Amino acid sequence: MSFINSIKGRITGKLRTIIRSEVDKTLEVVFPQLLDFHNSSPETKQSFHDHTKYPVRNYPYYNSLRNRLNELKVRVEDIALDIQDFKKWLQAYPEICAMYANSADAQIEKCLEHYLSFTLLGLSSTDTFVDIAAAGSPFSDLLRRRLGLRAYRLDLSYPKGIHGYNIGADAGDTGLPEGFATAMALHCAYECFMGDADMRFIREASRILKPGGRYVILPLYLDKTYFVSTSPYCNQKEVTIDSGATKLWRDDSYKIPFSRHYSPESFAERIYSLVPSNMSGTVYFLRNLPDVSKSFVGQRIYCYFAFLCTKTME
Repeated sequence: MSFINSIKGRITGKLRTIIRSEVDKTLEVVFPQLLDFHNSSPETKQSFHDHTKYPVRNYPYYNSLRNRLNELKVRVEDIALDIQDFKKWLQAYPEICAMYANSADAQIEKCLEHYLSFTLLGLSSTDTFVDIAAAGSPFSDLLRRRLGLRAYRLDLSYPKGIHGYNIGADAGDTGLPEGFATAMALHCAYECFMGDADMRFIREASRILKPGGRYVILPLYLDKTYFVSTSPYCNQKEVTIDSGATKLWRDDSYKIPFSRHYSPESFAERIYSLVPSNMSGTVYFLRNLPDVSKSFVGQRIYCYFAFLCTKTME
């Protein structure tokens, strides 16, 4: 018994040493960041710049961004959401609502993003669809069951390669064959593409899409200021801030290391200018979003912009 207790004591001692070492390393990295965060001015925090908290009140703000895109020769098209059709879709796809049941006042926003990709892409049984940066989303599974199309989900966290309907790959370097897909969507994911990953995806998408294929990015996060927000709880040595972007501290509950909001000018220069000549890009502006919000009281709906690109037919 004393021998067993001795072994337990040694194991416990080693575990304490390991835990203490990891805690010390974490504090060494995080504490200075937290100190900087708490001492920083309101202008250096995301909440000072973020307009998604009050999307209805800020309609004139988003409309001004739409006008700036027009001035920059970015193709913009106004659309109105069919609210009744959206509600019918929610009833037809209750699994999407269930998936975001814990998203509080953003539940309908998340559902809306999937509805918009579904409708803007015009998905049908003839498509080969890829849900980019899908993580644990069931969307591709639902599309296979409901529409009978080939639907995959791709994420950097999956084992590398194609495993059934899961694809483990970098969205900017998928390794997929040319002309693999006819449709792709990114739901609240593109803003997390750090470094040049956002630009690499634009090039890669045109390669793996068939003629007539299309992809949609939504929401397309646009703001007056080009900024990257980062949580002070994430190791800043692992975060790359875009040249020309303002670094902001994320001051909400999400411990996300990287989230990018383009200004109209940075979007036009960094992304829109990269759309190859064999593709056509359009930014859609949801002009009746305030009416949509009124139909879902207590929900924060902010998907004003979506970016759709279509590959020309050969």
